[in-house]
Amino acid sequence: MQLNSALASVKIPTGLNFGPVALLRLETWITAPEMGGDEWGHVKPCLFVRLTTKDGIYGWGEAFVLPYRKKAVAEIIHALGRSANKLKSISPWAFLDLAKQAAAHHLRLKFSAASSALKMALWDISGKLLNAPLCDLLGGDHNRAIPIHGNIRSATQWGVASFETRATDLVAQEYRAIRIHPMLNHAAQDAAIGDDIALLVDLDAQGNADAAIQIAQAIKPAHAYWFEEPIDGNDSQALAQIRKDTGLRGVTGEKHCGLAHFRAVLAAGAADILNPDIAAVGGILDLLELVELAKQQGVQISPHCSSSMTVAAAAMLHVCASIPNAELAEIYPAYIPYGEKFALKAFHLEGEYAHLSYKPGIGVDLNVSALHTLSEHHQSTCLSLAEATC
Repeated sequence: MQLNSALASVKIPTGLNFGPVALLRLETWITAPEMGGDEWGHVKPCLFVRLTTKDGIYGWGEAFVLPYRKKAVAEIIHALGRSANKLKSISPWAFLDLAKQAAAHHLRLKFSAASSALKMALWDISGKLLNAPLCDLLGGDHNRAIPIHGNIRSATQWGVASFETRATDLVAQEYRAIRIHPMLNHAAQDAAIGDDIALLVDLDAQGNADAAIQIAQAIKPAHAYWFEEPIDGNDSQALAQIRKDTGLRGVTGEKHCGLAHFRAVLAAGAADILNPDIAAVGGILDLLELVELAKQQGVQISPHCSSSMTVAAAAMLHVCASIPNAELAEIYPAYIPYGEKFALKAFHLEGEYAHLSYKPGIGVDLNVSALHTLSEHHQSTCLSLAEATC
């Protein structure tokens, strides 16, 4: 397969030649859910990973988690961490091979999310060892302004007036692309946010294609910028037919992993935009390989990120700053005040763009004391042969 410029650049410093590095400790935190800082919606539990080397350098990662599966993902992370400590190199490439072997017979979202988080932490360590931002290691430019969209999502009962107020508030914050969920107690056609604002419609996977097409007809006056997950993303053929019948830009991929799935989507012509989750797809190298496959088909990448707006969001923006077919990066405005309770951000928002810092690695740092206070579960695994050193 022809590699894109970003992936080729990553492979230039083979294995990231920073010498032998040994891991000392692996930790995970699962935060408790709480109401978002702007009281719009609940902040879901988040799962953070910290890998620490024997020299005291640490890297942060974050895993995508669904309800009732958080501790299962954490257990997989610790099992993979114990296996990773046997590697001669802790580079992302070495771990990529290990993860592929482990996933050969059971590639599922939980495993993929666990793998994503650990690889993210390894990239963070790699950047710190080389004193370079992640996007620079990926052949990108940390000075690149990254277009974003603001996600309005709440599973609680909000009326149309409240929805309009929320949308208007994001426009006032200079968001120029807003993602809505009309089937989660909202109505797309009632969102009075202006013709110059891109309206991204997410149907959250309806039960049948007929319902999705009816909704597409109903939102026609809103001139939707994209039409996401009208039905379950596993049904590539039905997605392709809906895309053809509605004429809307199809988006899918947020809850999927493995290149086989995305190859099927691309082969079916089922999407104009893929939105794999940075913390679920399997890892940054996996995502870069998907980027190249999509580019060959003229398909854009708009990474999904419904995480804390700290670690995973920063990693997502680094990738977007490194690839040629990046679309709108996802921002959850309701999660930003929450993340400020425990994290020093690696980026800042300015109108419709995100801007990265020049900090090495992913560039984010978490206050462990504050994280402990916000968490309902913490687990630590010693990765040293001599446990007394932990």
